[in-house]
Amino acid sequence: MEIRCRKGDCTYNNGCSCMAKLVSVGRKSNCESYMSDELKHNLIIENGNLFEISEELVARNLRNVPLACRARICLYNREGSCWANGISVIDDDDAQCATFIER
Repeated sequence: MEIRCRKGDCTYNNGCSCMAKLVSVGRKSNCESYMSDELKHNLIIENGNLFEISEELVARNLRNVPLACRARICLYNREGSCWANGISVIDDDDAQCATFIER
């Protein structure tokens, strides 16, 4: 599964790929695994979004990562686990799962 992340200041973000060992999406489709890295956050404020890299330039990071999902109304949620081929987390205030589709 590929997990793409646009939260440039997240501890687990490495070239727009999530490196967390477990990803958890909350009831409101927010990424509960998001953890702000103060150093990355300060660099973004000072220099703009340094971590936005074209997807064509980043090697695909396919890993077997447990993906818990508490968004019960999501099409991909099956008994608390995500069954999507991959997910993307977008850079907004709550680090939202952009793969979320309401059923």
